[in-house]
Formats: sequence, structure tokens, C-alpha cells
Amino acid sequence: MFVATLASGAALRRVVVVRPMPAATTTTRWPTQTRVVARQHRALASAMSSVDADTESVPDSLSLSLSLSLHGFVKRTAKGGVIVEVEDSGNDVEAFLPWQEAPISINKKVKKHETMKELMPLGLQREFLVSEGGEGSQQGECSLVVSAKDVDTNLMWKRVEQIFNNCTYEKENLSVVVNGVNKGGLTAFIAGYPVFVPISQLLRRADGEMWDAQSLQDHYMKKRISIAMLEIGREDRRVVCSEIKAVENDALRGLRVGQVIQGRVRKIERFGVFVGIQGTKMSALLHVSNISGRHVDHPEDVLDHGETVTAMIIGMDEDYSNISLSTAVLEEERGAMMEDKKSVYDGAEEMAAKVMAAEEQEGAA
Repeated sequence: MFVATLASGAALRRVVVVRPMPAATTTTRWPTQTRVVARQHRALASAMSSVDADTESVPDSLSLSLSLSLHGFVKRTAKGGVIVEVEDSGNDVEAFLPWQEAPISINKKVKKHETMKELMPLGLQREFLVSEGGEGSQQGECSLVVSAKDVDTNLMWKRVEQIFNNCTYEKENLSVVVNGVNKGGLTAFIAGYPVFVPISQLLRRADGEMWDAQSLQDHYMKKRISIAMLEIGREDRRVVCSEIKAVENDALRGLRVGQVIQGRVRKIERFGVFVGIQGTKMSALLHVSNISGRHVDHPEDVLDHGETVTAMIIGMDEDYSNISLSTAVLEEERGAMMEDKKSVYDGAEEMAAKVMAAEEQEGAA
């Protein structure tokens, strides 16, 4: 069960190859607890990763860890951990799994003394990764140290990367419950992974004052909020999220070709004007050729910096980038933008409806 879920039902991009967990053999009779935990682990692997038959590669940063993946089962308990039997190059080898490398539980909090009993019962089959733990007195006669936690962490991180791609390209948001507050911002979990929302990425207070520790505690702690992933650090596996970006995503997902929008002129170039999209930091291009049906030498001949413009969206990419605008299509008579912009803006919705209706008729013909 995920702590955070996608705000919409859009499908996630599938980019991960995960070796499916072999089912229990019919000749082995596992204890009931073992079968339950095995089902939980299979659910964890299924929920945290997607598999495509035509996907053959994984990022270079994880290739070494994945190449050392071994399948095995819990054989017996040991001081400070358990002994597992893994298959290595066709040979059955015993390996030591210390308590610190036990599986990650995302369903409930497991007390330290219960970790092995709850998550690593005898007979449990699953994947392990060769650990960097090295030799230690607790591993006894075992020359190999393995980790279950690393496997689960990699699965969780792959899920985080999928969600990040979805937030970036599909402008999807996530619904999370704030579980921590500090002077720097908020903490929460996405797909079982800890994330951070800095104060600079929170919406402004209703009273206009700056956020402080107490106001953050009162307003956010244990509350459900909508956030978007802002950036992920693939080396340190750090996840930074934003409440402001989530609002921007909502605004962008509401855009469509043929829609009339208003925005301020943020920048003027020889080739056109960049108009800010309300509620976002993004700008759309009003090309000089789309300002009026009559020739315009320079955008500054018609529009001023900071001026509010009413225009129709005539194109955008699937990821809501490269948005193109036009005021020319809103002119009832060619050149109206150069003579009476207000009349063009006042009749914008009506003209846009006519333009789109004409487009539909032309497409149906």
C-alpha cells in the first residue's frame, strides 16, 4: 500500500526491468506466516515497479547492484540476523543477512526486535543483493553478506523515477500526508520513499506573513496536501517536491487548443512576444505573424511590456510546453489589433468559438 497516490488515473511510464519472484514450489510446505510475507513481498515488487517486455536496459548507476542480484530463501536464524541460501553460478551458497539489511516494511511499523520474525520468516523466498557490509564476527562461517533492504530500496527508487517522469511530462500531482515539520519545510512519503518540501516551494500564507515553525505545524502537520516532484538527485537519491508546482500543473492541465487565455507580456523580442500563463511560471509565444492579420513590423508597435493580453491557444506540445498564441484569429477585421485592441479582447470568446467551429466543420468535410 502506498503512502502517496497519484492525483489522477493516468498510467505511469514503464521503465524498469525487475526479475519476477518465483512462486513457491509445490513440494515445500511453508508456514502460514511465510506465505503471507511472500505475498506481501510480491505485492511490493508489483506495486513499486512496472515491467515492459520490450524494455531491456536499466540506468548505468544501478547496473552493478542489479548484476549481483541473487535468488534464495531464509534457511535459519543466526545471531544478529539470518542465514539465507542463495544460488550463485548454479551453486547453493549460504550467506549472512544482518538485521540492518532486513526488508523494508511499507505496510506497518515493525519494532526492532520483531523485524526478522515479521519480515524474514524461515522458508521465505525472494531476491537479495550482495552487500558492501564486508566481513564481521556475526556472519560466522559465511563468506557472503547479502541485503534484502537494498533490493526493496532499489524498487522504491525506480518507482520514484517513474512518478517523477509522470510529474514532469504529464503534469501529474501527488496527494500526500505531511508527517513532519521543521524550520526548513515539510516531510512526507511518496511510494514509501521520504521526500522534502522546502518552505520556498509552499504556497504563501493567507495573511501574507512568512512561514515559521509554529505556523507550519498548525497549518500542515498531519494534513493531506497536493504536491509535485520538483527534482530528484539520482546520486544521493534525494527527492524535492513543491506545492507551488502542483498548482502550476493544475493550471497547465486545464489548457487546450482553442481556449482563450489572459496573461501579461513578460518579454518582447523581434520575432514575437512572450506572454505569461496565469498561475504558472511558463510563458507562451505570440509570434509577430500571429499578432494581427495585417503586417506588423515589430511587436512593440502593438504591445507593451507588462500589458495584459487576451489571446487564443493555437498549439501546444503534449507535455504542455511550446504553447503558441494568436490574437490575429480573434480579429473580426484584419488590422483590428493595431487600431482597437479592446474591441478584439471583448469579442475574443465569441470569435474563438467561431474559429473552432469552422475548424471542426473543415475537419469533418
